[in-house]
Amino acid sequence: MNDHDFCSLLDDPALVLRHDRAELRARLTALPDGLGGVGREVFTQAEAVFGGAGAPSAEFASWLHFAATVLGHHDYAKRVAAAEPALPWRTVWAWWRPVGAYTAEPNLSGDRTAEVYEVEGRRLVKVWALWCEDTWFDLATGERSAAPADGTAEPLDDVDLDGPWLFDGDGDGAGLVPLCPEAWEEPAAVPDGGRFLVLDARGVVLVEENTERDGAPADGPQGGTEPRKWTEPGGEGPWFLPGGRFDERDGGGALTAGRLDRVFGAGRVVRVPAAELPGNLTHEPTRTLLGQVGLPRHWGAGVTSFAVDEELLGPGPDGLLRVGAFDLGYCDPGEVFVHPVTGAVALRQPDGSHGPGGDAAFPLVRDLESFVRFLEGVRRHMGACWDPYPGEEGAETFLRAMGDVDAEALAEDAPGAEVWEHLFASVTELGVDGY
Repeated sequence: MNDHDFCSLLDDPALVLRHDRAELRARLTALPDGLGGVGREVFTQAEAVFGGAGAPSAEFASWLHFAATVLGHHDYAKRVAAAEPALPWRTVWAWWRPVGAYTAEPNLSGDRTAEVYEVEGRRLVKVWALWCEDTWFDLATGERSAAPADGTAEPLDDVDLDGPWLFDGDGDGAGLVPLCPEAWEEPAAVPDGGRFLVLDARGVVLVEENTERDGAPADGPQGGTEPRKWTEPGGEGPWFLPGGRFDERDGGGALTAGRLDRVFGAGRVVRVPAAELPGNLTHEPTRTLLGQVGLPRHWGAGVTSFAVDEELLGPGPDGLLRVGAFDLGYCDPGEVFVHPVTGAVALRQPDGSHGPGGDAAFPLVRDLESFVRFLEGVRRHMGACWDPYPGEEGAETFLRAMGDVDAEALAEDAPGAEVWEHLFASVTELGVDGY
């Protein structure tokens, strides 16, 4: 089978489900980057989440259906369901970080909850986590929703499960227990008898049991009552190669106002109208960034944070303009400035705990755009650093991406290297709770 024929096979879920998975995996490893399209993305995403353990064709169809839904390939998901009517469960909707995609949301690392409410005859689910503010969804469709007005949301009690549930390993021995990530073994909410809301560090998903399939759960050598464990798929190279639609979410492409709003939250990005920019700020890229793209009003990671100065672009030392300040923990704050002519960003941190110290500001990063990209990069990579998929190099990928932004600022002998090392350690060395 040549590459063209193999790509055609990947595009047909019915053929994928009839083919030996180990053989498909081996062929995917050898397939050149850029080939394989949607089928490749769905197959490798499914195995990244559920692993390489053996599974009956019907159960693997559920994995493919989930992966296609997560990736937004809804037509492929429909074709998976049509190709295997006996799949044990289906994905209704998912808000989920795909493997290989580094996005600021969803990031449900650490403590997290999902609660179902009745709001004026409509059911909504509220998702919260340490690094995710309240986010509301229509329970039936997964469509994002505005937060309801105070006093209009009535919490709903979960429906009691009648016997073991879909992914419960403590069942009565009847048939196969579907393989799933460990967090799925207990649902976050049960809105009705056949649908289950599952919460994970990587997102939230509403699944439903396929009660219309004929007979008992699909037979297979993996039957039993204990959940099977995640097994590495094997093979060489990355399992998932994001396409062009992920470029902006992964940090490539130009910074835009919409992009910063998505990462930091609408209303939490400061923009300065051109008419209000100081006349001595002549560095045009900085003027454009501040006027059209913006600067995060507040940023935090672990025990460190940054806040825009109340007198943004006010006069600073040696002709510099004020930007904001870092709270670096148990030491003096780090004041951030921008040079009005060159656009270079500098920092002053008198006690010298991170940098040369003293009253003089020292170089921190090439320009304000690189400064914003560093802050944005931490937010985008948090989830992958704290809760990477097995085999996903979250911290290493993050550090490589930041090196692509401004390698000179991160060089060992750079004046501001210790500052960035301290800030980046919030996600590369410390846990979600800052320890």
